[in-house]
Amino acid sequence: MRSDNYIAFSVAVGFFIGLIFGFIAFDEAEFIILFALIVTAIFYLIAVMGTSAFYWFIDFEMQKFNKNRLEQNLEYYVEQFGEKEKELTQVLDYIKKIDLTQDVAVENEKVR
Repeated sequence: MRSDNYIAFSVAVGFFIGLIFGFIAFDEAEFIILFALIVTAIFYLIAVMGTSAFYWFIDFEMQKFNKNRLEQNLEYYVEQFGEKEKELTQVLDYIKKIDLTQDVAVENEKVR
C-alpha cells in the first residue's frame, strides 16, 4: 500500500471511530462532530508519523530489483521442476506396468 493510501485510510478510520465514540459519549451534535474531528486529527498524526518513520528507517537502495539473480533462481527452479517431472513419469510408468501385470495375471487365472 502506498503511503498516501495508508494515510487516507487511517483518516477515514479515525473519523468513523471518532463518530462512534462521539455518539456514545455525548448527546449534543456539536460535541460529537468536535470529538470526531479531534480523533481524526490524532489518527492523521499517527499515520503521518508512522509513514515518515518507515521512510526514515528503510533503505530503498537495498531494495532494488536484481534481475540477474532472479533469472538464475528461476532457471534453477525450472531445472528442478524438470527433474521432478522426469521422476514422476518414471513412477507413473512403473505403476502402469504393475497394473498391467496384475491385469494379465487376473485374466490368466480366469482363463484357467
